[in-house]
Amino acid sequence: MKKVVVQSKKKLEKLLENLEATQGENWKQIIDQNKEEFESIKTKIRQKQDELTSLVRKKNALIINNEEFEEQTKIIQQELYDLEARILKMRLQHKK
Repeated sequence: MKKVVVQSKKKLEKLLENLEATQGENWKQIIDQNKEEFESIKTKIRQKQDELTSLVRKKNALIINNEEFEEQTKIIQQELYDLEARILKMRLQHKK
């Protein structure tokens, strides 16, 4: 499960980097027009990534059991997916 958490974190970090590094003028305009929302989403994604890291540490330290880890990880991963979807929707809405 640790690999899944690490892979998920890396995937989201890469997504953020790619979105920020996109050179298209359209994406820059979208970010500028939605700066507060975009920054808020990025902050929330980083917080969720930190929560996943904390869960791994707790599991490795035997503070939480496997069942608790799995349950909490699923919740956080769903929240990360929802945040990622918000960014993608923001981008798609402005491509119309």
